[in-house]
Amino acid sequence: MIYKFWIVGGVSMISTDMISEVMGFNRFYSNILNLLNGQIMAEGYSLTEARVLFEIGKTDRCTANVLVNQLDIDRSFMSRMIARFEKKGLIDKTQSATDSRINYIRLTEKGRNDFNKLNDMQSEQISSLFNKMDEKNQKLVFDAMMMIKNKLSDVTDVINIRPFTSSDIEYVISRHKTLYYAERHLLNVFFDYVDNIVYQFANNFNSKTDCLNILECNGNPAGSIAIAKADNETAQLRFFMLEPEMRGRGYGNKLMEIALDFCREKKYKHVFLLTISAQIVARHIYECRGFQKTASYDKSEWGEGIVEERWDLDL
Repeated sequence: MIYKFWIVGGVSMISTDMISEVMGFNRFYSNILNLLNGQIMAEGYSLTEARVLFEIGKTDRCTANVLVNQLDIDRSFMSRMIARFEKKGLIDKTQSATDSRINYIRLTEKGRNDFNKLNDMQSEQISSLFNKMDEKNQKLVFDAMMMIKNKLSDVTDVINIRPFTSSDIEYVISRHKTLYYAERHLLNVFFDYVDNIVYQFANNFNSKTDCLNILECNGNPAGSIAIAKADNETAQLRFFMLEPEMRGRGYGNKLMEIALDFCREKKYKHVFLLTISAQIVARHIYECRGFQKTASYDKSEWGEGIVEERWDLDL
């Protein structure tokens, strides 16, 4: 079938036939999502509850108001859901030290374990679905999905990159833990390491020598990158992370460009970073910016087969 665009007043307009196909694709993809999320529902969670758990897991400073605004969920419905989570021992609440009206919500150990289990189930379902195709078709489908996601996001998302505030520290910690577990299955000893290095950075932060920038998408944190002083001539690039939905859209390169521009502005002559060998996409960004791998270290205490790498760049 041949689809045509109509030109009205110099603007390309989508045809009725194309609109019908988009609606059909939406119904088709809804069925695929139901297939992928079947095990989540079998575990006694609705898809909405799984989404809320995911958002709570991003930070230890989440609030009910933030969840309502980010997920566009009715306030009373959200309150009942939060009450059920608390009764099940999935979350706990802590009162803000500066505003008694605010209660921060975070996952308990049980909540984190349940969330990780749901994430693993979904990963297995996706793997099972894609493994029914050969490698060529896997790539075709994956590339098509990335193209659809990126093109539609480009016309709907509001993007901002800004300096961090104190509330972003918990986001950086929580998302490093969540993503590294979900994508690399690193162990708790790595999460303790993340706690230490992020809090150390925040406690010793000096705006004259250090920076931490947060990528925002529609007002919500969606990535980070930092520069920390190592000595008068050397900086360390740290906490480089993008939410999965932001990848492949050029924002990793943008964050990297801002970080390296900061290094040049502060007259650093050398930058290094530490990563793990499994971070293929990030390593490609480092290579494109001129970083070179200079050392490797066994980090099997973080997880089976984990290798930490040092990458260096002269400015």
